[in-house]
Amino acid sequence: MTKRKYALIMSKEGLRISLEVLKRLRRRPKIREYEIIVGCFTNCREVGLTFFPSMKNDKYLNHSKTFCIYEHRNSDSIIINGKDGYVSGYEELPYKADNKWDVIAEAECGEYDKATDLLVKEILKIKN
Repeated sequence: MTKRKYALIMSKEGLRISLEVLKRLRRRPKIREYEIIVGCFTNCREVGLTFFPSMKNDKYLNHSKTFCIYEHRNSDSIIINGKDGYVSGYEELPYKADNKWDVIAEAECGEYDKATDLLVKEILKIKN
C-alpha cells in the first residue's frame, strides 16, 4: 500500500468516526436548543470534525470553545478535544494542549454513544 492510499484510508476513517458522533449528537434531547456549527480539521495524521455550539435563538453562548472529535493516532480511541478561541484555517489545531495525550475526554474504539455523551457533557458545561 502506498503512503497516499494509507493517508486516504486514515482520513476516511477519522471522518467516519466524527460523523457517527454527529449523527448521535443530533438525537440527544439536551442538545436540541443548540445549533452546532460543524467544520473539519486535519493535521495530516488525525482528521475529524469540529463542533462549535451556539443557541438556536441566535444568541451565541458567552464562549469561544470549539470541540473536535477524532481517532487518536496512537490508540484508536475516540478523542474529544477542544480549544478556546480556535479559528479554522489558521494553521492551528483545535487541541487544548500541545501534548497529544492531553485531551478533554476519551472513549474506547467503537464506543460512539459514550463519546457522544462525553461531548454533550462538555457542551452543557459551557451554558452553566
